[in-house]
Amino acid sequence: MERAAQKLLSERRVVKVHVRELGLTLYLAYGAKFDKLYLLIPGRFCSCFSFFFSAFLRRTASQCVHLAALSLAKDAQLPAVEVSLEDFRNKIFPLIFRGLLS
Repeated sequence: MERAAQKLLSERRVVKVHVRELGLTLYLAYGAKFDKLYLLIPGRFCSCFSFFFSAFLRRTASQCVHLAALSLAKDAQLPAVEVSLEDFRNKIFPLIFRGLLS
């Protein structure tokens, strides 16, 4: 899993997003095709399919590859984006919602 986590980091698929108006910082991971985003709560939760089945339901793993990548990354090496609330609603939230559905 560590090799896959390193690959996610090298592909810059784990990002930190700060929503200015809310003062909120989120950790997100892109899916393989960059068509969806998974919400990450460091060390606790990922909204991806793998986390739900392997870590939450079956308890065969403690985390998914997205959480492993986040734990390997130092905060400074994550790509950081600052967005307005409007951009978050229109561009980022739909990708998070798509990640929740599939």
